[in-house]
Amino acid sequence: MRDQLHSRIVPVAAITDADICTMYEIFSRHYDCISVDRFLSDLAEKDCVLVLHDDANGAICGFSTQKLLRVSVGGKPVRAVFSGDTIVDRMHWGDQELGRCWCRYVSSVCAEEPDVPLYWLLISKGYRTYLYLPLFFEVFYPNFQTPTPEFEQCVLDTLASAKFPRYYRPGKGVIEFPESQGQLKPHLAEIPVRRVRNPHVQFFLSRNPHFASGTELACLAEISASNMKLFAGRILQQAQGRELLCQGAD
Repeated sequence: MRDQLHSRIVPVAAITDADICTMYEIFSRHYDCISVDRFLSDLAEKDCVLVLHDDANGAICGFSTQKLLRVSVGGKPVRAVFSGDTIVDRMHWGDQELGRCWCRYVSSVCAEEPDVPLYWLLISKGYRTYLYLPLFFEVFYPNFQTPTPEFEQCVLDTLASAKFPRYYRPGKGVIEFPESQGQLKPHLAEIPVRRVRNPHVQFFLSRNPHFASGTELACLAEISASNMKLFAGRILQQAQGRELLCQGAD
């Protein structure tokens, strides 16, 4: 039986050197082509880190770095949560605590400016990451069922170009680096036969055939209670309800 996990949302400035070392050690166990300098540089430009801890001993066993982006699309302000380096130690695969923590984080971001649309900009160099989209969202792009609408494509292109101006390829929808900025270790990049039959996985492979070399597929989903499934939508509804109460108290 796995030990349960708990999570924290920690500003980057508050992460200790010891915790950073642990995070890098976990990340480098799962990814190749990850230098300490690149890891530290990526961490420094983020706003906060979602950190997972083992209940049994308090040890860090996963994390996800987060940054809030702001752009203008068609003259209207748009915000997006960008998830950067993310990993859960393999012994805890299947635990949903990271998803719960991320939902708490984005609910707080939603509540800060409820009238400004908020999206998730997700880049995926592995099918497991891409599968977070159908797990959490009713509608997301790109997907195997429907073409990406013009506005959502514009939002995606604007955000991805702002974050990766030198490497985003709008025609392909991928971020291509001249040298890998990190790629799954070969045994983790392998896709089980049962997963290959999944239409979401098949679509991911068709759109990002070079994922094993570190190419990222740029993806977009609106973060709203109506677009989010299961507990994710409930968390956002609760946050929106708290926001309405606060407005009524003013």
